[in-house]
Amino acid sequence: MLVLVTARVAGVMLIAPIWSMSGIPTTVRGAIAVVVSLVLLPSVPHVDVSIDAASVVVPLLTEMMLGVAIGLSSAVFLSGISVAAEVISLQMGLSLGPAIGGMSDTGSPGVGQLESQVALMVYVSLGGHIALLGAIARSFHAVPPGAPLALSAGARSLLELGGTVFVVAVQVAAPMLVALLVTNLGLAILNRAVPQLNTMMVAVPITVSVGLITIGAALPYTVRLMANWAMSTGPAADAMVRALTPVVAH
Repeated sequence: MLVLVTARVAGVMLIAPIWSMSGIPTTVRGAIAVVVSLVLLPSVPHVDVSIDAASVVVPLLTEMMLGVAIGLSSAVFLSGISVAAEVISLQMGLSLGPAIGGMSDTGSPGVGQLESQVALMVYVSLGGHIALLGAIARSFHAVPPGAPLALSAGARSLLELGGTVFVVAVQVAAPMLVALLVTNLGLAILNRAVPQLNTMMVAVPITVSVGLITIGAALPYTVRLMANWAMSTGPAADAMVRALTPVVAH
């Protein structure tokens, strides 16, 4: 029983915000998963599970897959922020160096790191990582360890969850994209009106300045989105678990 519980918790630790941070050593994350599993074990409904090594592989994979799905329900927001940051950086001209140089190991742009750190700060401040642990505890009552899953409904929910990445990216990047679009249109009109002016020489400083100013001005709106994400961590995980409810045998 402990092995199945640990597998589900470990699946969450693989992808969930905060718990999956690369700065936390793998051994520490493994120890956290075991401690959380031991704390949750007394409240987990008892089920008879075969201890045969061959027959326990599928339940283990199922439990880990369910844990990954629970963690993914919370991690998609950060993925959306990363997509938005890539688009914003490209429009501002901050991604021209890696794009021209062809370096694939330059890391995420500074805008993405800033937005991600702010999102994690809001997430921790509102207790999103604790709400996710509560969702894990509730999931054991909805889907007992080793129970079969409704994979068709779960796959549909995961596809819909993947679309959330682009929804979040549009919501986060919209203010900056509109401001940069207006700026580029103004530069184009200026270039047509004054052909002698080398617009390309001033375009990058202007777009970077406008982008940074817009990011600062839109920060209250962005933080509100992040707060809504943090507070919906538990309900989103519960919805994912409901989509993967066990198949009822007739």
